[in-house]
Amino acid sequence: MPRWTKGVSGNLRGRPKRNYTFTDALRAKGSPHELAELAWKAARDGQPWAIQMIYNRLDPKPAQLKLMTEERDENPIDYSRLTDMEVRELQGLLDKAAARPDKAAA
Repeated sequence: MPRWTKGVSGNLRGRPKRNYTFTDALRAKGSPHELAELAWKAARDGQPWAIQMIYNRLDPKPAQLKLMTEERDENPIDYSRLTDMEVRELQGLLDKAAARPDKAAA
């Protein structure tokens, strides 16, 4: 079977030259300094994944808990009005209610 040649449909640029990449460094367990250098180089070369990764490290978004509200009848349940402690207590009660009874305790 013939191999693709440069410029033929399906291989317009030929085989790309292999560059040492961020993924290669991870596989080789590169040092944090080496990984950072590769990420910055990729960002400077316009690689979107690198730009996004660096941006997220420099300006991280705070973790947010999004609780869904559920409507029953005409009274919506708004969990956002609960404190963190009340949410943990509620989760404990729901976990307890969902647990299967222990056969040994019966």
